[in-house]
Amino acid sequence: MDKKKLRKHYLDMRNAMEPSEVEQKSKCIIKKLLNCQIYKMSNTIMAYVDFRNEVKTRDFIRYALGDGKRVAVPITDLQSKALTVSEVRDIDHELCKSNYGIMEPKEGYIRKLDPYELDLILVPGIVFDTRGYRIGYGGGYFDRFLKNIRPDARTVGICFDFQVIDKIKEESFDRPVHMIITEERIIGYEYSR
Repeated sequence: MDKKKLRKHYLDMRNAMEPSEVEQKSKCIIKKLLNCQIYKMSNTIMAYVDFRNEVKTRDFIRYALGDGKRVAVPITDLQSKALTVSEVRDIDHELCKSNYGIMEPKEGYIRKLDPYELDLILVPGIVFDTRGYRIGYGGGYFDRFLKNIRPDARTVGICFDFQVIDKIKEESFDRPVHMIITEERIIGYEYSR
């Protein structure tokens, strides 16, 4: 199956999930993430804000803020097709829906952060393979963004277990994540400094 067909197939499967299933499996995934050294060793984290039936990240963001971590969320620039990063301090009051319908910081709450400050980046995806390659929504935003992070920063894909397949045909510009966490397993390795 080509990338376009894979994207549609797995998006359809994810969109068919019941809200209760998404909630239950998300809680399991986030619990695993919070118990990982990769999280515990990180001071500054970029987390996407969940959209539709993605793994729910809002409770993770609240927990990380309460845990004393700096948390940033992505902002998409439609004209330049680039992601910028903005620190968030109160997820419940500082965000609003963007052009894509994704929650992003309101104008008065944009606190741009240098990508080099990030220790850990949560990367969304529609399909991942066991090597860490992924298929996103097709805009290439995250692949371009990941070229500009520190070499020792770590990337984690969080998704539901059915979204992990054996192999995706990767392109030269694709950036694999270091670890994938699903409700069933952790693929990749722990990172310690």
